[in-house]
Amino acid sequence: MKLYSLNGGYPVPLPDRILVDGVIRTDPTSFTAEEIEAVGLVVAPDQPEFDPQSEQLIWDGSAWSVEPMPVRDPVVVYASLNKLEAMALFRQVTGTDDAGELAMRKDPALELLWMKWETDVPQSIHRDNPVVGQFLSGLIAAGHATDEQKAAMLAAWPTV
Repeated sequence: MKLYSLNGGYPVPLPDRILVDGVIRTDPTSFTAEEIEAVGLVVAPDQPEFDPQSEQLIWDGSAWSVEPMPVRDPVVVYASLNKLEAMALFRQVTGTDDAGELAMRKDPALELLWMKWETDVPQSIHRDNPVVGQFLSGLIAAGHATDEQKAAMLAAWPTV
């Protein structure tokens, strides 16, 4: 089946009606080449063969081309961690030991942060939960972590 382009638009089959000299024509089998051209339709070249699983057909306004499908970034789904697992990950990434964790927990500047960690944070927490970033930023502000360690912890968060 022939395809037609209107003003360089994506080729489509011949419409079932056209307006010729103020008259609507509705029998595509009777349209003449001159009438088709008069309404601005141009016969498009035949589509090349392509594999729709790995290639895409591109129309540039006058010709077809076949290009590989763009590579899509894989969807990453992060695992939920409980508070103990999240703290273990923090300790692993930062190298914090028991004494370091105790110092963080006793730091007066972090008292409110720890209270919120214990009371407001759900037992199961997702990496993208805003409280994770806020908590890590609080530890950075108090000098118990660095921006690099925050980035490393988020990068090391397990996936499913």
